[in-house]
Amino acid sequence: MDGVMGMQMAQLQTNYTYALMKMSMQDQASEAQAMIDMMSEVPVAQAAPAQYSFDVWA
Repeated sequence: MDGVMGMQMAQLQTNYTYALMKMSMQDQASEAQAMIDMMSEVPVAQAAPAQYSFDVWA
């Protein structure tokens, strides 16, 4: 009977560990999505115009 209780406690501990890991991964995914959304709202800087307007032919 003691072995069965030990196995049940080990299974409970494993399930708890996986649940914590899953919650952590969900938090990280939502933070990453929020960062992506925030970065997509920032306008892309336009390239500066060329200082000289001539072509160079080799």
